[in-house]
Amino acid sequence: MEQEKKYRIVVINPGSTSTKVGVFMNEQKVFVERIYHDSSEMARFETIQSQLGYRTLLVERLCQQNEVKLDQVDAFVGCGGGMLSCKSGVYRINEKLIYDCETAAAGVHHPAMLAAQICRRLVNKYGGRGFTVDPPDTDEFQDVARISGLKGVYRESRVHCLNQKAVAREYCRENNLTYEDCNFIVVHMGGGISVTAHRKGEMIDSNDVLAGDGPMTPTRAGSIPTTKILKMAFSGKYSYDQLEERLTRKGGLIDQLGTDDVQEIERRITEENDRYAALIFDGMIYQVAKYIGECAVVLKGHVDGILITGGMSRSEYITGMLKDYVEWLAPVWIKPGEMEMEALASGAYRALTGRQEILTYTGVPVFKGYHSRRYHI
Repeated sequence: MEQEKKYRIVVINPGSTSTKVGVFMNEQKVFVERIYHDSSEMARFETIQSQLGYRTLLVERLCQQNEVKLDQVDAFVGCGGGMLSCKSGVYRINEKLIYDCETAAAGVHHPAMLAAQICRRLVNKYGGRGFTVDPPDTDEFQDVARISGLKGVYRESRVHCLNQKAVAREYCRENNLTYEDCNFIVVHMGGGISVTAHRKGEMIDSNDVLAGDGPMTPTRAGSIPTTKILKMAFSGKYSYDQLEERLTRKGGLIDQLGTDDVQEIERRITEENDRYAALIFDGMIYQVAKYIGECAVVLKGHVDGILITGGMSRSEYITGMLKDYVEWLAPVWIKPGEMEMEALASGAYRALTGRQEILTYTGVPVFKGYHSRRYHI
């Protein structure tokens, strides 16, 4: 019997304060390490884009330190970021994809936009193929989910797509189910929180996690009545950047309690009987539960499972309270942490073996508005 080919896959996942790098043999992890970036070092760079060369060099050095022969790597795969809306799947890294990442075509500047660019640089230098998998710009919304109360202003799909779909597929593998046949509510709880309705393999509605929509989070203020935001904006106390930072990076638990450390907050509650910390923490969990309820309505009550993942799902305090609120809707399954590195490697492996179609990124958005004959606008 012919032995299955072994594919070497390097996975790259840049974040605000670190870059995660992993090496996989087929779908088996060889190692995953995190390169931490000192804030004083990163302050040298005026923009995220200007960090590209620096982060690429650090990835190369880490691989060399672990005796990874980069010229023998079959695929470099990075998380998406900066792309215009597209369907989920495995994309080859082409020039249009690189251009949109370089220019943050989606309008959101995040270190994830460097992932595909680092992969392309390594492919050009060492060979191999470059991919991205289930980017955060994936858009599978149903039309009615896009509507807002202002004409021409639409709700957008910006979700933890990669981890959400990986967790849903993992749940299906464990329970002998098919993702495309099921309805799930998937909750990713990290620095940002996304609560998404998955119907028959598509994410048909969610909160816009990047734009601050949804429940409050450790670092984000979440949905707040618009007039209150307007008063803050015109108070003269904030520039645009200052207000955006307070709402999306220094809001939530940080603004309320001075920390986004879940363990520290739980310590205050249990050891110091800090009633205000309990009120704020419980309020965040309460808001997540409400969004789960919204997704149950979107799925018309046909929910096969509520899947909770992300870093905060390690907290029994959080997951226990969420279960109290929502387990009457459907079975609740906890997958602590996240599976992003494994999901990226798995996507590249499926592409290399021909088990999944490799998509071509065109830069043409999935959604371009409702100005069509269908709606007679």
